[in-house]
Amino acid sequence: MTTRQADRHRTTEPTDRYNYRHFGPAYYDFRTFDGPRPGEEAPDFEATTLDGETVRLSDFEDEWVVLETGSLTCPITDSKVHAMDRLQRRFDDVVFVLLYTREAHPGEHYDAHGSFQEKLDRAREFAAEYDVERTVLVDDVEGTAHRTYGGMPNSVHVVNPDGVVVMRGDWNDVATVEEVLEHRERDRVYERDIYRGRPLFFTEKKGVVRVLVDAGPRAVWDFVKHAPSLALMHLRKEFRSKRSKR
Repeated sequence: MTTRQADRHRTTEPTDRYNYRHFGPAYYDFRTFDGPRPGEEAPDFEATTLDGETVRLSDFEDEWVVLETGSLTCPITDSKVHAMDRLQRRFDDVVFVLLYTREAHPGEHYDAHGSFQEKLDRAREFAAEYDVERTVLVDDVEGTAHRTYGGMPNSVHVVNPDGVVVMRGDWNDVATVEEVLEHRERDRVYERDIYRGRPLFFTEKKGVVRVLVDAGPRAVWDFVKHAPSLALMHLRKEFRSKRSKR
C-alpha cells in the first residue's frame, strides 16, 4: 500500500498541534526566527536515516554541514531540491542534510503525520520521488529537532567543523549558501540572518499548484484562503530586511 493509500484509510490522528491538518499563518511567525543564531553552537539532535539507523548531528563533527528543512508538501522545498543536490556535487567535502519536517500543506492525499512510521514513510516517498542525493533525516513525530532549529518549512543552517552556526536563513536561498561555501572560513560568521526577498512562489520541479494538488483539495483550499495574509507577511519581512540594511 502506498503512503497516499494509507493516508486515506488512516485511523490515527496527528499527535499534537505541531502536526496541524489545516495550514494557516497561525503556525508560523515570520517576524521572528527562533533557534540557534550565527555564532552560537548548533544544538545536537537525534534523528533516523531512511534506512532506519539512528544518527546525531554531532556524528558529523569536524565537517562542514548544511542543514535544510523540508517536506513533500512544501512548494519552496520543491523549488530547491535539485539545486541543493547540485550544490552537494560541487562541494563534495561538505555534508548536506535535509531534515524532514511536518507537512507544510497537508491534504487528503498527504495528511499530517499521526505516527513516526508515517513520517518516516513520507520522507522515503519524498526522497524517491525527487531522487534526493543528500542525506535525509527524520526526527520524532513531534518535530523536536525541527522546532529547535526554528520550525520554518524550508530553513537552512550552515555549521562549521567546530559545531558553530555560521549562517542561517529562515528561507533557504541556494545562491547565498553557495556563496558562503565558496568563501568559507572556519572562524567567519555571518552575523545577520540571510534573507534576500526571493519570489515566494518560484518553483523548479512541479510548481506551487502541482505540489498542493498532489497533497489534496484541502491543501489547495487552505493555501488559497490564507494567500493574502501570507503575501502580506512576506512583504513585511522583506521590507524590514531591506530597512535594517540601510
